[in-house]
Amino acid sequence: MKYKDTMQQAMDKAAQVGAFLKHNQLAAHPTNYTVGYEYISGNNSELCQAIEQKLAAKACFDDFIMAELYNRYLLPEQQQQEQLLQDVSGMVSRLSGYSDLAAEATENFIDQLDHTVFKLEQDAIPMPPALAELKQVTLSYRKQQQQLNQQLISANQQSHQLRNEIEQLKKQRLQDPLTGLYNRVAMQNQVELWLSEQPDRRIAAISVDLDHFSRFNQDYGQTIGDIILSRVARKVGSYVQESGMPVRAGGEEFLLLLPDVDLRTAAEIAEQVRKGVEKLRFVSARDKKSLPKITISLGVALYHASENWYQFLARTNNVMQLAKQRGRNQVASETMLAPV
Repeated sequence: MKYKDTMQQAMDKAAQVGAFLKHNQLAAHPTNYTVGYEYISGNNSELCQAIEQKLAAKACFDDFIMAELYNRYLLPEQQQQEQLLQDVSGMVSRLSGYSDLAAEATENFIDQLDHTVFKLEQDAIPMPPALAELKQVTLSYRKQQQQLNQQLISANQQSHQLRNEIEQLKKQRLQDPLTGLYNRVAMQNQVELWLSEQPDRRIAAISVDLDHFSRFNQDYGQTIGDIILSRVARKVGSYVQESGMPVRAGGEEFLLLLPDVDLRTAAEIAEQVRKGVEKLRFVSARDKKSLPKITISLGVALYHASENWYQFLARTNNVMQLAKQRGRNQVASETMLAPV
């Protein structure tokens, strides 16, 4: 049994969890409550450390962040499935290699049989009974090998297809289903990889938030809102090269991570993103009427090795909020923040 709390201990923790969720304006649904209860209990050191880092960075908690914490630290099945995918992917790759080698060896053997039978026919005329019997056995074996070769080719094709499907499944587990952008788990994995390769690596971030989008959802509905959000996400992500990473960070918030990019260049990219989104036009499929123009506010910041990643994300979000305070539909840089 995982929890061994007495009734009074459970009630005390429940009160603390309720206070934690209320303070962060989080609904008390199972995922949020479970994360809160684990944090208050203090049994999961990695989860507690992650939350403490977010609290120290004054990061805002939302359902996306809570789901990320739940999936990352409280869902062992997730880790087991990930390991299973890795194991199956490796097994399929090995089988594919073996079937390639077996098919090649079988084809070579069939060619050798053809050559041997041809020599028998040329060198022994008339052919002795024993040699004729050997020829028949050889021809029969040749047919069996041809059938085996076809089976190997088919198995090889199936293994290649399965490997592609596994790779696609692994990719989907790191994607936001609505927008197709990377999720926060993928972001954390990639950032850890970047910093393990080069601890002082320069990483620029562009925080993007749709202006007045909650009002848009209220006026036109969640379904149309999701369609608009998906189109804007594709537009935003199109400005990120393969070395970078477009992430859905929250409801209508995106994050563009740009490794080895300086602040000035990142600000220029952010302005291109802003202009690109501003040019988008949306029409209602129901009545063909034009929908309101969508604009975005963006904040640009540069990661410093002296801060943890959560502090950096919070600072980047503060820069984006500055763009909103200055009138929205514009780019703000961390150089505009007042020194602390």
